[in-house]
This record gives sequence, C-alpha cells and structure tokens, in this order.
Amino acid sequence: MKTRTTLLLSAFFIGVSNWSPAQQIKPRTIDEGKTIATKEVEEVVITGTLKQVRKSESPVPVTIISAKLFQKNPTSNVVDALYQINGLNPQVNCNMCNTSDIGINGMQGPYTMVLIDGMPIVSSLSTVYGLSGIPNSIIQQVEIVKGPASSLYGSEAIGGVINIITKKASQSPAFFLDYNSSTWGELSGNAGFGATISKNVSTLFNADGYYYNTPMDKNNDGYMDKTLQQRISLFNKWDIQQKNDKPASISLRYYNENRHGGEMGWNKDHRGFVEFNEQDNDPNSSGYNGDTVLPNGYTVFNQQYAKGFRVPRFMTEAEKQEWMQNVRNINPDAQFADDMKYQESIYTSRFEAVGKWELPIEENVTIQASYNQHDQNSAYGTELFMAHQKTAFGQVYWDKKLGNHNLLAGVAYRYTWFKDNTIASANGAYPFETYLPGIFVQDLWKTGEKTSLLLGYRMDYDKTQSANGGHENFVHSPRAAFKFAPNSSNTFRASVGTGYRVVNIFSEDHRALSGQYEAQFGENLKPEKSISGTLDYEGRIATESVGLTYDIGAYYTHFFNKIYPLRNDQAKTLTYFNVDGDEYARNIGMSLDIALNFSFPLRLTGGISFNKAQLFEYERDVDGNRTSKGVVARDFEFSPRWMGVYAASYDVSKKFTIDITGDWKGPMLLPTQGEMKTLDAAGNVTGSIRDPRPERSPWFTKMNVQLTYKIEKVQFYGGLKNIFNYMPKYVLVNTDDPFNDRARSFGGLQFDTEYNYTPQQGRIGYLGMRYSF
Repeated sequence: MKTRTTLLLSAFFIGVSNWSPAQQIKPRTIDEGKTIATKEVEEVVITGTLKQVRKSESPVPVTIISAKLFQKNPTSNVVDALYQINGLNPQVNCNMCNTSDIGINGMQGPYTMVLIDGMPIVSSLSTVYGLSGIPNSIIQQVEIVKGPASSLYGSEAIGGVINIITKKASQSPAFFLDYNSSTWGELSGNAGFGATISKNVSTLFNADGYYYNTPMDKNNDGYMDKTLQQRISLFNKWDIQQKNDKPASISLRYYNENRHGGEMGWNKDHRGFVEFNEQDNDPNSSGYNGDTVLPNGYTVFNQQYAKGFRVPRFMTEAEKQEWMQNVRNINPDAQFADDMKYQESIYTSRFEAVGKWELPIEENVTIQASYNQHDQNSAYGTELFMAHQKTAFGQVYWDKKLGNHNLLAGVAYRYTWFKDNTIASANGAYPFETYLPGIFVQDLWKTGEKTSLLLGYRMDYDKTQSANGGHENFVHSPRAAFKFAPNSSNTFRASVGTGYRVVNIFSEDHRALSGQYEAQFGENLKPEKSISGTLDYEGRIATESVGLTYDIGAYYTHFFNKIYPLRNDQAKTLTYFNVDGDEYARNIGMSLDIALNFSFPLRLTGGISFNKAQLFEYERDVDGNRTSKGVVARDFEFSPRWMGVYAASYDVSKKFTIDITGDWKGPMLLPTQGEMKTLDAAGNVTGSIRDPRPERSPWFTKMNVQLTYKIEKVQFYGGLKNIFNYMPKYVLVNTDDPFNDRARSFGGLQFDTEYNYTPQQGRIGYLGMRYSF
C-alpha cells in the first residue's frame, strides 16, 4: 500500500493536466511586473452551448485542448494524443487489431459522443476503428465537455462530448510539413497548403499518412505487440466570408486503412477474405448467394467467397472429414483453422462531408449538415465481419439575444443506416435503421453580474427498426447549468441533465463481432437512459513569481436500462440483457487539475481522477437465471479507480525546449475466464483449470521526454516514448491453440484477445521535423 501511495503522490506532484498551451500561463509579466499572468488569452468555446461564448462566461465547464499540446508528444492520431488529458481513458479493446475508444469519467467509449466541427459524423461503427484515423494535423483545438449533453447533441452524449475543431482555411500557412520516424519502423507524416482564392474565399488541403509494417514480438508470446497499419487521410476545407460578416464552410475527408495483427509469420494469402454482397435468396438468380445448409446441419453464409473456416467441435473424425469435404465442395480453395495462423485483418474505407452556413442576414440563423459513409471488411481468424454504415445529419438553429437572455432554438434530423453479416441485420437482409427528428431550445440567462443560468430542453422522436425488433418513442432531454463567479479568480459551476442512447451491439462490442464469442439477445433490448449531475470549481492565483490555475470537479451518473453482456466462457457466448427491477448502474467520481507557471520558463501541469463505476445486478448462472435475492455490486471492466496525467516544459533558450509528459493508472477490473472445465473429445468433463491472469491490472506509469530545437520556420524534435519500457504482462492465454481446436483435449482456457489495460508497445525512440511558411 505504501508503494502504491508513493506512486500516486509522486505522479501527481510531478504535474499533469488537461490544460493546453492556450490555457497554460506563459512566463509573462503584467501590472508592471507585480504578478504572473494566469491566462494568456480569453478562450472562446462553442461545444457547451452550441454558440460561441467566452469560456469564462459559459455555465458549462469546457476543457480546451490546443493542437500545440499534441506536439509535446507527437502521435499519428487523436486517440493516442488524448492519453495526455485528465479524466479521459483511451482504451485498447483488442490485443490483435488494437481497436480503441475514448471513455470520459470512467464510462466506456460508446457513451462518448465524438464530433467534428460540431457534427456527429463519428458513427457507432467508426468508434471501433475510425477514431484512430483522425489525424492530429487537421486539428485546430479539441473541446471536451464532461457530463451529459443530450439536450443539444441528442443520443450518445451520455458520458460527454469531444468536439474536434478543424483548422481554418483562412488561417492556414501557405505550406506546412511534419514528418517523423521511430525505432520501431513507424513512418508518420503530413503535408498541406493553404491558399486564398479571392478576398472572401480560402481553402486548405491536407494529406496525412501512417505506415508501420515491421512485426515485433518483444514479449516472445508468438504474437505481434503492435498492429501493422497503413493508412491515409485526405482533407479539404473551404471557408467563405459572406456579407454581414457571416461565414460559411464546407470540408471533405477521405480515409483508408489496412490493419493486421496476430501470430508472427502469418501469410496474407490465408486471410479469410470476402467481398460483402447483398443477400440473394433467389436460386434462379445469377447472383444467388443464399444460405447453404450442409448435411450435418451447419449453416454457411456466403462461404463460397471465404478462405478460412473454423472446424466445429465435438465431432468424430469421420464427421469432421465429412464436414470439411462439404465445405470444399462449395469452395475448393478453403483453408481450415487447423492449418492456419490466427490473424485479425481489417480494411476500412470512410468518407465524410461537413458543412456550415450562417445565413447572410441580420438575424443569426445557422444551417449545418453532415454525411458519412463507413465500410469495413474484417477477418477475425476464420470469422468474417462485413459492415456498412451511412449517417446523415442536418439541423437549423436561430440565435437571438433579448436583454439578459441569449436564446437558441432549432430543429434537427439524424438518419442512421447499418448493415452487416450478423444477426444484427439478419445477414444483411434487414438493415438497422434509426430515424431521429428532434427540436431543441436553450436559454442562457445572465441573472446577475456574478451569476448565469442555462436552461435547455430537447425532444427527439426515435424510430428504430432492426432484425432484433424495433421501437418508436419520444425522448425528452432536459438540462440545467448554473454559474457563480464572485470575482475573476473564482468560478463555481453546477449542472444536471439526462442521457439517452440506442445501442448497436455489433458495432460497439469487439467480442461480439470478432467470433471469439457468439452473440445472443436475451430479450428485446430497450435504449439506455441516464441522469447525471456535475459540480465544478475553477480558481486562479497570481503572484510576483508564480501563476496557478486549478480545477476541482465531481460527477454522478445513474443509468436506467443499462445493457450488459452475460458472458459464458465455457459455451463462448455473450447474452445481452437490460438491467431491470432493482438493478441499475451508477458512476461517481472526482477530479483535480493544476497548472503552474513561473517567472522563469518552467510550466507544470498535473491532474488526478478518482472514479467508481459499478453495475448493481442480480447474480446469475450461465443461462441468465437469478441466483441471488438481492443485487450485488460489480465494477465496470476497463474502468480504473485512480488515474492521472502529468507534464513539464522548460525553455532552455528561445530555440531549445524540453518537454516531459506522461500518464498513470491504478488497478482496473479485467475480463478473465475464472475456472474452466476441461473436456475430452466426446465433451465429457475431465477436470478444470483456472485462468492465471490477475483479475485487476497493476499500478503503472508511462513517461515520455522530447527535445525541440527551433530555427526560424523549422523545428527539429526527437525523444523517447515509454522511457521506463513498461509493457503489460500475461495478456494472452492458450496462445498455442488460438482456434481452440488443434489439440484434441477440448475445453479448458480459451484463447481471447480482450484482456488489455495499456498498449503493448515498449520503449520507442523517434526523430522528426516540422516546417511551415
């Protein structure tokens, strides 16, 4: 316990935080040198209220992250960059394909709404792989609202909002370039240009790429430590200035990625490749690809396109040979798991369009629209997951100031279309569709010189239909926020609001789509609902030698209809239920952030978060039947009780800067298999074996250091990531039998890829260069 406490306190007092350089206090003297400034500029935010307001005037606490913060520890995408932000938990969900999401305040990634320029174009499917495709090079700043925001942004904004603000074309340099390479063979770079087409029209073009094709196995478990990836992102934005000083903009982005992870020495020709095709059940059609039922009763969907097959268990040798021959009759080139190495290979293609138009009239009327299309072609071992998603969104809102009231009212419409080759859409026969029209109103009321009140209400009509059933209902999302600022150095904020979310299991739970578990629905699932409250205090102190900014926050969220999976490791099934009756889920926690600036060129930031996310449910057997009279508390998986970040920057000279950044986490509950029965070839129980992996992760920290040297418009930088070379242990079991069918002793521990609490990549050195004019 003493060691853990020492680690926690040491990490905190080194200094960490979510403050960006825009918030960090610069070594600048004001008031004739008597005090150190605690803020350089008055930031303007939009995410908390959907309108531009000074951060100090917003009743909703908004964290601003400048893109310059990401340069202190350069990464190729926004997910890896957000490890530096207190209260955010970027989580790797798979050791093979490295899919990631971003949790806020202890809640899992799907409860976070990710926006680009205020538009909800990061759809549920793209939260699996699309987030890692958002390059830092297109980002101007990131705004984060921790807590519910459904009254403005609708479904999915339960845990909070991450709004990625892209660069303005009108402020872009004529040319810019950033390139770096690492000791692991990673190559990352971006280049682009800005151009003024006319007095009122400007454009920005950016190309961003990442290449990693060097398999590494530092822990000698036979599997790659980091997923191989090749991706490219093309971004183009146009800014137009209209009469009455009203702007308009449109941006387009295309993203393509090929990623692969798994056993060392895998041959890509063995990929379980399939081109997704519409299901055609007409035997007379030339494109017939309907279900083919083999003589032993097993069903094959589109298997004539597949190369890899998992051999069913508990068959005699004669039955096994008959099954394999039947598959070969359909596909002569078929490969079987007995002869294959385990791999996960994902091809992703994505297109996004975002537009905003402030009408060139005296009244403040804004039209926003977005569209995205996401295509995913995946092979998880021998399991194939083909998915397509389209999301269209549009809204119109009116902004009017009447005395002490700042009114906002609007209408919105969101359409989501999703189809895959799972039971979620009946193998593509019944797409998952959501129609979500809504109206919203908001009043930002300045009740006094020191107080303001924000009142908001949104009503959506949710019509969802899928192969699992459908529902139609009105969704009411009220919100209230209050701010009290007795002076310029102290601000108190409080808010309460509700959340609502329609869940798509296969686009959010990697276990359900990877084939490691068979997904089942225990009931017709209802949308999740929640109610949340937050408290926040921000203070500033300035003296002759030091400037201090600190922020203390607390939050509570109560879930209704929380969806959870009942996992049966023996049967390899995931059965999904809603909590009901006395069952519920809750999330409670606190955070502290500190930023220090001195009269000499040293800047320190620090943050620490405590979170307790728990599900209160009845104990159940493997079939879902209750075995306890009352509910018992169980921690959410992948949600650490304690976590934090730290950073320090020192300017050795005007040209030379040293940056130290890092994050740390306390123990979190991880998915283990417990005690598993072992079986003989006939399925008879012969004994048992217990999962040797710890149920909770250890305390750990990852620290990075970077040196930057500036020569006019050129910056040279280099550093070390994870300088202590921390790597997680015991992440895989049964690695010599990933398909669970090579050894004839069935049962026992099953190969799975979800046990993870931090990336497996060890120490990395890198060098890079930035240039702009």
